[in-house]
Amino acid sequence: MQGDNFVMEWVILFVMSWIIFFVFIDFRQLKRNIWGGILAAVLQLVTDTQAINQGLYTVNEPVISIMGSSLFFTAGPVFTVGTLFSQLHPKKRWLRIVNIFAISALFFLQEILLILSGNLAYTNWHFTSSLFINVCVMIVLSWFSIVVLDKKEDVAR
Repeated sequence: MQGDNFVMEWVILFVMSWIIFFVFIDFRQLKRNIWGGILAAVLQLVTDTQAINQGLYTVNEPVISIMGSSLFFTAGPVFTVGTLFSQLHPKKRWLRIVNIFAISALFFLQEILLILSGNLAYTNWHFTSSLFINVCVMIVLSWFSIVVLDKKEDVAR
């Protein structure tokens, strides 16, 4: 019975992510911003694969496993938030910093919920490690949005 709960939780997370995505996405900019989602998914898979292989944490009942992680997680919140992060990337420098910490905190909260639900289990990992990784990934996504997707800062502050 517990396995059914894990399946449902991964699916709910996936569906909620895509609902939020469709509410906020600007389809005219999708061709450009989708690269932020792809980069986010790649970074998540690389990070999770390494951590899982090193026994730092485990993903329980991923439903459809992709390199040890859940496809519903990678294609759900990671991809959709990465795409929206690029689309909604602030032009003002100070807002970029706020954005990095806000999105990192939201992913951190999501991780806590995944741990409390039993979908994720820390073996040799700590919350501060996740928070640090989240901030680093958001910095990379921000750099990518600025440099590669050319979302430069407004001159007027």
